[in-house]
Amino acid sequence: MSRAPWVTHFGFRRTPFSKTIPAKDLYARPAHAEAVARINFCVGESALGVITGDVGAGKTAAVRAAVAALDPAAHLVVYVANPAFGTRGLYVTIVSALGAAPRFHCDDLFHEVAVGA
Repeated sequence: MSRAPWVTHFGFRRTPFSKTIPAKDLYARPAHAEAVARINFCVGESALGVITGDVGAGKTAAVRAAVAALDPAAHLVVYVANPAFGTRGLYVTIVSALGAAPRFHCDDLFHEVAVGA
C-alpha cells in the first residue's frame, strides 16, 4: 500500500493522525465534548441519533470516544458501513449483528430489531 503524498512530502515515517489513537488521548475540545454528550444522551435514552458534519469535523472521533466509555457487557455496538441501502438493509444489518437470521417480511424483521433478535 502506498503512503499518502503528504506523508512523503513532510518526511513522516507514518501517518501522524489515525483512527488508532486511543479514545482517551483524543483532544477534547468543547465541540467534541458536546458531541460525545449528545451521543451518550441517545445511548441513555435508547434513542436513535444521526451524526452529521463536514469531513474532518470529528464525527468519528466523537463516536469512538462515546463507545470507549460504554460497558461492553451492557452494550453491543453495531457498525453500519454503508447507510445508503435503505431501511430494510439497516434492519438486516442490525439483526445479523445481533446473531439472528433476518426474516424476509419487513414487519417480522422490524419486530426482531425491536426485541433485540
